[in-house]
Amino acid sequence: MRLSLRTDTLKSIYSPRETESKGRLISLGDALLTAVFNVFITGIFYTGFLTMYGISVTGVGIVNFIPFLASCFSIFSPSILKHFRRKKPVLLAAKILFYAIFILATTLMPRFVTDPDARLLWLVILLFVAYALWALFSPGFTTWFYHFFPGDMEKRTQYFVYNQVFSSILSSLVLLLSGVITDLVASSGNSGRIILFFRYFAFVLVLVDVFVLSRAAEVPLPENNRQRLREIFTLPLKQRKFLLCMIIMFVWNFNCNLNNGLWAFHLLNHMHFSYTLINLMSVMYTVLFLFTSRIWRRVLRRYSWIRTFGITNLLWVPTEIFFFFMTPERGYLYILLSFCQNILNVGFNLSYANILYMNLPRVDETSYISFSSIGCNLFAFLGLLTGTWIAGLTGENTIPMLGMDVYSLQFTCLGRGLIMGILGFVLTRYWRHFTPDEEVRLLDESNRLRNQKRLKQHPAS
Repeated sequence: MRLSLRTDTLKSIYSPRETESKGRLISLGDALLTAVFNVFITGIFYTGFLTMYGISVTGVGIVNFIPFLASCFSIFSPSILKHFRRKKPVLLAAKILFYAIFILATTLMPRFVTDPDARLLWLVILLFVAYALWALFSPGFTTWFYHFFPGDMEKRTQYFVYNQVFSSILSSLVLLLSGVITDLVASSGNSGRIILFFRYFAFVLVLVDVFVLSRAAEVPLPENNRQRLREIFTLPLKQRKFLLCMIIMFVWNFNCNLNNGLWAFHLLNHMHFSYTLINLMSVMYTVLFLFTSRIWRRVLRRYSWIRTFGITNLLWVPTEIFFFFMTPERGYLYILLSFCQNILNVGFNLSYANILYMNLPRVDETSYISFSSIGCNLFAFLGLLTGTWIAGLTGENTIPMLGMDVYSLQFTCLGRGLIMGILGFVLTRYWRHFTPDEEVRLLDESNRLRNQKRLKQHPAS
């Protein structure tokens, strides 16, 4: 295993003895539990849940973009949260209520509504209510746990790595086992029952997660009680590098949501891949994470968070082009391309994890985080809206092109590749414009010392 899990490093990051390290330990517990219950309520199982109730590919697109539209209600989050002196009880109650609607209400609703169109309408209503409510309080969680993050760049990188590796291992095991169980049960015609059981089990894990979060200390936040609604939009405009980082996140959320949910529908219903195969490709990420995370950490140290994100974008482009040409007869491409994308995903996730926090001011964080949440969700909504429109051009039908039958959904791959190419070029070429001045200075100094060492080892002849 290439990832080094040193006991002393783990103790310095996760420890129940100090407030900050205990907060990081609780954050890890939250990440682990979230990784497990998300297996059952998102991704391929969510698509399977929608499909079993007659939701079409266009319906799947509509259901998937509703949460992003409702999340724009986070604009009111600072105005609401400032009225609570103790925010922790309110945040925990909001999380329980959100998942009660998102999991329980949506799972029970089809028992009482049988018409597919009516089911779609009620799903939209329930999801909108749930996510609009969550948008009002979720920025409070980000602000709460941001204060437990390590300040040192290397230590923060290790914190992100450890959180991702532990949660990825656990979620991968659960994903693989649940996929096998679902495929085995499907042969008896009872796959729907196991999917419903998984959803109820997920809600039990949510309650456990809320209990774990309740153990974290509530850090008093120095916020402006006179904060006005318009400051959510005006304050970020005064922080140029923070705003530039937000543009990265907005473009990225638009791009990665062009076929979010729709691609799982395509793999399941057009390519006819099994749950086990699709889940195996997701599990592959964890294995590759263990073997490549040390390499990606070196890349981060040498090239910065922004430039690493740009490099991964550029390297990702060819995989999207090849995915456009994937047909049932070329199903082997799925394994090969998933392997390449999973390696790049390690770099993606590590570098993207810190973009929000790179230039985040330590005052009025809720306003800046709300601005980020609104923008990311709005652009994710626009991405899904665009992808759903593209997928709906032919729907379940294909068009002959380049000697193969093409679903219009596949054109989202070409769109993603184009945007990634542009984004990758900008970030690798102009990374200094997005990076904090102190980090630029440290990187320049590190590269200067590295070059001096190289010259001493290999002097010019």
